[in-house]
Amino acid sequence: MTRLRKVLTSTGWLGLIVAVLVASLPYWFIQTQFLLSVCTVALIFMTASIGWNIISGFGGQISFGHSIFFGLGAYTAALFQNRLNGNAWVGVLLGMVVAAVVAVLLGLLTLRLRGIFFALATFALTLTFAILATHFQSFTGGAVGVTLPILGNDPAQFSFDNKLGYYYIALIFAAASFIVAWLILRSRFGLQLRAIRADQDAAKACGVLATRVKLIALALSAVVTGLAGGIYLEYIRFIDPNSAFGANLATQIAVIAFVGGSGYLWGPVIGAAILVPLQQILNSGLSTFPAGFNLVVYAVVVLAILWFEPRGLLALRRRFSSRKRRAKGDSPDAESSATDDTSPGSDNGLTTSGVDR
Repeated sequence: MTRLRKVLTSTGWLGLIVAVLVASLPYWFIQTQFLLSVCTVALIFMTASIGWNIISGFGGQISFGHSIFFGLGAYTAALFQNRLNGNAWVGVLLGMVVAAVVAVLLGLLTLRLRGIFFALATFALTLTFAILATHFQSFTGGAVGVTLPILGNDPAQFSFDNKLGYYYIALIFAAASFIVAWLILRSRFGLQLRAIRADQDAAKACGVLATRVKLIALALSAVVTGLAGGIYLEYIRFIDPNSAFGANLATQIAVIAFVGGSGYLWGPVIGAAILVPLQQILNSGLSTFPAGFNLVVYAVVVLAILWFEPRGLLALRRRFSSRKRRAKGDSPDAESSATDDTSPGSDNGLTTSGVDR
């Protein structure tokens, strides 16, 4: 029993078990194209939210502008394929590079801001990118967007007749993104990020180069989110300003991590596994109701979860576990020491401390 408990509380073993379980879903659970599509989209947004969690969860710099990197990843891949007849895989890679470069440029402008001011700046920037993508019609296709041609079954061009191919590719990249986040969290760099989240001034006093650490974290975060945008494009084979940039997508990426547990390694995984299927099912099941009713129900569910536990579902699990251990007379800290996941504490990053001096 003790050995089983160690396996289930080890991130490496638990991650491997979850990956194998998700890989087996098409053989015993996913029996319809609708369910396959829901699971594929959930994996794509899981990747995007894992990217968000690197800078916002681990580093405490709450961003409502990660749709910028998602959109850049998608648009770069689309334009590279359509205008230059480039390879789809190279286009996705270029999208990640462009997202990282833009993240560094935007980070130099915004990372001196803290808390709510950084969040507002990123939110304004994603609205700006949506306007720019609509305005430069000759380059981006404007409001009409960009559509990729149907290539049939051509894996070398990221195109499959069977949607199962997209599912497994989305799973591989989601797992790779999770491993990247895990390595960051366990590294000295991850420790510096968490120190900045806890108290940036104290971290700087201890020798942490806060701006440089946040800039690197934002670039890594953008690479992962840009990857999600590229996969989304290849799966949907269409992108426009509304689906690539803007407030709805930016909020969705952040809310997934908030509900699962912002700052927890498993937070985006849990959030995407719950919220994306919920959203897809509500869109389908409530299609006969007045427009927007599905969004109201979705918002009520999200608000109910965050009202009950603002730090997300993983924090809720730990709260119950701590109560149970206290009832038995054990130390409440023993639970957190049993796993190598990291609690973000009570800081949600939305402070009003202003600007770095």
